[in-house]
Amino acid sequence: MAEPLVLGRYFEDFVAGEALMSAGRTIGEGTIDLFAGLTGDFSDVHMDAEVMKETEFGGRIGHGILALGIMQGLMWQTNYNLGTAIATLGWDKVKSSAPLRAGDTVRAHWVIESKRESRSRPDMGILMEDCRLVNQRGETVLSGQHALMVRRRPA
Repeated sequence: MAEPLVLGRYFEDFVAGEALMSAGRTIGEGTIDLFAGLTGDFSDVHMDAEVMKETEFGGRIGHGILALGIMQGLMWQTNYNLGTAIATLGWDKVKSSAPLRAGDTVRAHWVIESKRESRSRPDMGILMEDCRLVNQRGETVLSGQHALMVRRRPA
């Protein structure tokens, strides 16, 4: 079996309370359009600029689940777990706090809340991460708690 390229950190390298941040990404209208096409969610709030001009949003907004996917991708792009992450075990307490808008530049901010050894897989550990997607105005667009299984350092 081929060994994975490991640029990321092993379970033992993470410290509870540690804060991390990604680079920024500017969201284009095309990103929202592509996500609508991928999921089939073409609701007016995401697709109809004219209808949305007259709403409290003042224009189209991105899908909440798109914001979650972008946050996960921004976290991954930091390589903090490249080659050591095995699986997302779940997301809890996911909350949309502000709209994701075309033209926003967002960054992922996350803190390693806690860590524990896996009870079922002794070669793995579980990280609990408190995650936020933050726009250029400092508003939290989306937040949630992420459970991530990562490899333990080989003996």
